[in-house]
Amino acid sequence: MRRGDDALATISLVSRLCADRVRPLKASEFWKLSARLGTGPSCLLGMKADDLAAAHDFIGDFAHRIGALMGRATALAFELERLEQSGIRTLTPFDEHYPTRWPERLGPKAPPLLYAAGATELLGIAGLGVVGSRDVSPLGAEVAVEAAKCAVVRGIPLVSGGARGVDQLAMNAALDWGGAVVGVLADSLSRKLRNADVRAAIHDGRAVMCAPYSPDASFSAGNAMGRNKLIYAQAAVTLVVASDQGSGGTWTGATEALDRQFGRVAVWRGPGEGPGNEDLERHGAVPISEIEQLDTLLDGDDADANIDAPPLAARPAQGTLFDGARPASI
Repeated sequence: MRRGDDALATISLVSRLCADRVRPLKASEFWKLSARLGTGPSCLLGMKADDLAAAHDFIGDFAHRIGALMGRATALAFELERLEQSGIRTLTPFDEHYPTRWPERLGPKAPPLLYAAGATELLGIAGLGVVGSRDVSPLGAEVAVEAAKCAVVRGIPLVSGGARGVDQLAMNAALDWGGAVVGVLADSLSRKLRNADVRAAIHDGRAVMCAPYSPDASFSAGNAMGRNKLIYAQAAVTLVVASDQGSGGTWTGATEALDRQFGRVAVWRGPGEGPGNEDLERHGAVPISEIEQLDTLLDGDDADANIDAPPLAARPAQGTLFDGARPASI
């Protein structure tokens, strides 16, 4: 992968791949620095603390921190090559296929770094998000499957987080119906790629798995919350199938998306809904009681940006990405 200087500088500033004592920039710090520079960060390459102080008015510890981060470029290049050999690409806002919807919708909360494996061009298509509780009822599971079919029929990717329950059910259904999936993960991307069915879906060009965290990072509640906002930003509309009331990752992710306007949120109001769904409607989510209503919401969103995207033609069913994550009726 040919990498531009701005991309390499971004990776140097924010990556945690190198085991050193220099504290990388957080997303908010990176975007603040970018605004201050008024250009890409490649202008910082090769500069030491004194150079940074003279050229950009960086002072004190900040100048030394930026200088030390920029000095990691060579060491990071070896780590990036290792990842690419395992099929993982490192994307920045200066790379093709980095999701442009993220900075547009999330502002300074958008991750400047994304690790991705598979059909990264899918990240440029506004998909249909489907999320919900891990312990979904059989009726809720059927809703997740029908929503996935809606995405396939429209020719847009199914976007979800790969967690047990609604996420896995929807993603597997989309693949079974010949569609494409975007998996935004909160746990180890490297481990996910060891799954034979995941590799097959990626090889078929119908899946991309991505995470803003180190590819070897383990699951954590904090990672899950950071991941949730990316699903809402990536999707034209995100359907909450079933949510707990007042707590849990689904509830917190949906209310944050509504409060901060990360993306358009719909909530299922029918058989299989969760105990928190009614309150999500009160919070501002658009209620739907028939899957066909998703089409109306998608027609009214900016999903028209997908008009130039390659069509996702129907294909034969393939293996499940997540073992056992499929309702009995499929």
